[in-house]
Amino acid sequence: MNILLIGVQGSGKGTQAKLLSKKLNLPHISSGELFRAHIDNKTELGIIADSFINRGHLVADEYVYDMVEAELKKYPNGFILDGFPRTVPQEKFLMEHYKIDYVFWLELDDDESFRRISSRFHCSKCDSDYNLLYKKPVKAGICDSCGGKLIQRRDDTPEYILKRLEKFHQKTRNVFMKSDGSYLLKEIDASRSIEEIHQQIINCIKDN
Repeated sequence: MNILLIGVQGSGKGTQAKLLSKKLNLPHISSGELFRAHIDNKTELGIIADSFINRGHLVADEYVYDMVEAELKKYPNGFILDGFPRTVPQEKFLMEHYKIDYVFWLELDDDESFRRISSRFHCSKCDSDYNLLYKKPVKAGICDSCGGKLIQRRDDTPEYILKRLEKFHQKTRNVFMKSDGSYLLKEIDASRSIEEIHQQIINCIKDN
């Protein structure tokens, strides 16, 4: 079973993908985490990707293909993918190379997206994730697990959030506008609770 989670930044794609991964025993692949790993390790692909991100641009498709395809090949028995595709050409590439069973579009308005993303922090030492709206640290600015300093990722700062939202509406909004019948496309209200969204996705899979 191959599942895609698509949506604006802050819509909960990663959270729902992790819940589905545990529920369905399928690997969760996040294009964002893949890029961060390449950037942190200063691989050739990471250096190229960082140059795009620094300018507030989406990484060019050819580099995204190389990274995503190398990862998907590890999981021939199914996967849960979030953060890809982000453009119509990427959608075409994915559909030509893989059979997709479900596409869940997590719909969220820009104001709520901005509020959620700007509240995200992570530990500079152990990389634990926090959100000042839903998962606050016991002591402000300090990681509960290791005592490290909490910081924001560069692309979670207001300037970058606005650029990311603009790129989303220019590029990603046109992805999966309708199903061609080879997979189920379902729009989900991402303003609802994590538990409600998860159950709606599970019910949709069970019913089909």
